[in-house]
Amino acid sequence: MIVFGMKGGDRVARQYTKELIKREFLALLEEKSFHSITIAMLAERCEISRNTFYYHYDDVYSLVKEIFADELVKVNGESDATLSWEEMLLSGASFLVKNKRAAQNLFQSIDKKDTDAYLFELCESVMRRYVEAVCAEKGICAQEADKRLVIDFYRAALVGLMDKWVQEGMQTSPEAAILRIGQLFDGNIERSLRISASLGE
Repeated sequence: MIVFGMKGGDRVARQYTKELIKREFLALLEEKSFHSITIAMLAERCEISRNTFYYHYDDVYSLVKEIFADELVKVNGESDATLSWEEMLLSGASFLVKNKRAAQNLFQSIDKKDTDAYLFELCESVMRRYVEAVCAEKGICAQEADKRLVIDFYRAALVGLMDKWVQEGMQTSPEAAILRIGQLFDGNIERSLRISASLGE
């Protein structure tokens, strides 16, 4: 049996409470509008005091930001270089698909700059890791500035695609559209990186 010291036990308890708050908040978002959810309601759902909530979060907006940050950490932690950018993006978007109603609720209720920042970081991570993986796997010495251009171009397109999907109510699975785009533009990223490698400064 593992026995935690006081400090270790405190850390475990704090982490457990934060995960409980996030889980129950997302569950509430599946049932109610964002603006109708109160701290008292969430605290009761979690069987904690309001003071306990405020010990961990300043307000529901800081809670939302941490939920988004947690998901981005998961995306950035994906180390399988054999995945295509389509598979990476679908994996990253799984949070939105799994919590569809909650995600719609958030995207319709909180400041758009926060949702845009989340989509930006999601697509940035996917394209940056994919471009670096292609260069490493294929031995392509693309120029750094050109890699940045390729990442920026595809990231902008994917952010627009994801935002449109969310704004339209996420009525369809993102898989069909993302995989179709992958087929239509198959090989373009590698081709662009090879052209970069062949060009002078």
